[in-house]
Amino acid sequence: MNYVISKYVYLFASSKNDHLIYCSRSNTFLKTKRDLFEYLKQCQEDSSLINDLDSDLLELLKKNKIIVLGDEDNNFLLEHQFTEDSNCYERSGLGLVLVPTLACNFDCPYCFETGKRACTMSDEIIEHLISFIKMHTEAQSFNITWYGGEPLLAFGKIRKIMERIDSDISIPLRGQSIITNGYLFNSEVINFFKDHPLNSIQITLDGKKERHDNLRKQKITGDGTYDQIIRNIDNILTELPDTKLSIRVNIEKNNIEDFNILNAELSERWKNKNVVLYPGILRIDNEAQTALSCASFNKWEEHELFFDLTTNRIIEDSIFPTLFHNQNCCATRLNAYIIGPRGEIYKCWNDVSDDKKIIGYINEEKLTNPALLYKYIVGSKWYHNNECVNCFFLPICHGNCAWYRLRNQYENGKYNLCQCMQSAPDMLDKCLEHYYDEYKAEKHI
Repeated sequence: MNYVISKYVYLFASSKNDHLIYCSRSNTFLKTKRDLFEYLKQCQEDSSLINDLDSDLLELLKKNKIIVLGDEDNNFLLEHQFTEDSNCYERSGLGLVLVPTLACNFDCPYCFETGKRACTMSDEIIEHLISFIKMHTEAQSFNITWYGGEPLLAFGKIRKIMERIDSDISIPLRGQSIITNGYLFNSEVINFFKDHPLNSIQITLDGKKERHDNLRKQKITGDGTYDQIIRNIDNILTELPDTKLSIRVNIEKNNIEDFNILNAELSERWKNKNVVLYPGILRIDNEAQTALSCASFNKWEEHELFFDLTTNRIIEDSIFPTLFHNQNCCATRLNAYIIGPRGEIYKCWNDVSDDKKIIGYINEEKLTNPALLYKYIVGSKWYHNNECVNCFFLPICHGNCAWYRLRNQYENGKYNLCQCMQSAPDMLDKCLEHYYDEYKAEKHI
């Protein structure tokens, strides 16, 4: 038989001199004796040697996709592409990111919504929105994420939209979430969402109080906002106990310790509450907007940071990779839309307020910018990139950011797009060895 060592196999010796094999396609982790380890390395160079392996051992290695038939890896690539495309074109679920207003009560200096117009969704646009949802007759359920601007500045519009959905939409609402700065999450808002439950809320802090108040000032008065947000979070956790609250703590190189300090302080304050804190990496572009500035973590530095936070149990995350099909991004899903206050449609929330990135309008049948839609859904895919196609990490890769990929392809961007933690320099050995030491989950051969 024409057997080969799969291109998704990685052999390495740990720092303790354990001889280990990892296959990303099967997500299998094996420990082996040194003589077999060395023999398999030779098999990578000369596949004919595989035929001399013991039959039981050969079957075990085949079962774990370490040894495959000559064309099996290529067939896997086609299957992987087919599965991902099927997910992206699937129509039974409808995803809506609704932007009831572009107005914001904060004036954060790094906000990507440059030049945004502080418009708010009109009653006429709400009527078009209800009609737009009804048009998706194949949808068996839908999700809503409230976004902005600051969406709670248009709380009256949110209330009106939800009342119309309750009375006019027969498609089940499967989930609802909101991304908010948290400043306006008062008792009236909380009471409304008791009747219209939220699955999740995301609120951002810009580090410790002094830094946060310096960056997230009220736009009109210039006053700080930290204390009010913390009080509102106290109330949310008490009054909406079934809603998961995620607190993003923005960090870059100048405030790297802020997350550890806040995580310790606030985790104790909200002990046993339905809340999780996580570090949010600020993406600060250089002046040419083609790469990240020196104040931003590059991708490899970010991965080192998350490895340290996880292995030291500061955050709960998995170091060991998981098999993955990238399917969750609005930009690459056909049946997902970001709808602005004028009824304009975007595919990525980084595009919100940029008129050049509008692909159409909810009250018009014909797209105004179909080329951008095709770039996001088709052009951004991994299978157009030879580096991705030939990458050992593809089966465990969470996928590139479509927005950054298009910037690289069409706007002279020079961003490092690789999302896989294990692909950072020396990180794969560290991650796999940590898993081996921590869980002893290997098989011995």
